[in-house]
Amino acid sequence: MDNRFNGAPADIERLTPEESDLFTKSFLDRWNKILLREITRDNNGLEEDGFGIATLHRGHIRWNGRDYYAWAVSYLSAEQIARFVARRTNKNLPQAVPGGGICALYVFDRDLNRLAALRIDLPEADHHTWCNGIHGIGSAGGGIEGVLVSLSYYLTDKPPAKRVEDIGKGWRYMSVLIRFEERDGKLVLRQDDSCLGNPNRVSEIPVARKVLARCGAVPR
Repeated sequence: MDNRFNGAPADIERLTPEESDLFTKSFLDRWNKILLREITRDNNGLEEDGFGIATLHRGHIRWNGRDYYAWAVSYLSAEQIARFVARRTNKNLPQAVPGGGICALYVFDRDLNRLAALRIDLPEADHHTWCNGIHGIGSAGGGIEGVLVSLSYYLTDKPPAKRVEDIGKGWRYMSVLIRFEERDGKLVLRQDDSCLGNPNRVSEIPVARKVLARCGAVPR
């Protein structure tokens, strides 16, 4: 996995400021708009104005001889947006909806046509989970065809933080393996928790790669 995006003359970090500005206003801006459109389509048409879009957690993947562009993203569910609206007139409603924070992986082809998307499953506490951030995306390593996504979440059945200094104390951090598979000529994404477990407390992608290697995760 790298950041050689379509149209870039080299790794994006090596671009001159002028080249970077030009490139950002073309490929990356177009990709951002397309991603927001796809999230809106998956979210019952409710726009969320780019909530949780993590611009650093996207990249280019060369797999099975083809180019793909992957973006790990967090955003609000339609139900969570509706709850925020409802709380304007009823503060007694719980603020967080189970599953109201979604973490997902979107994959596009070279022309930024959507090929596949997967919402990451967080089953802890009977799915009373709220994914609130993507912290990284990288290759799984070891010949495994897929990516690792590191994320954070919290449990919605726990009392919310009442003081600013307490925010984040109940957050959980973990990494998830998402495999790339081809079925009938189409890309399919599959979350594989058989090695890392779910939940796990593997917060960093390099550590997750070592765990996969130790447990003997097979390439496919």
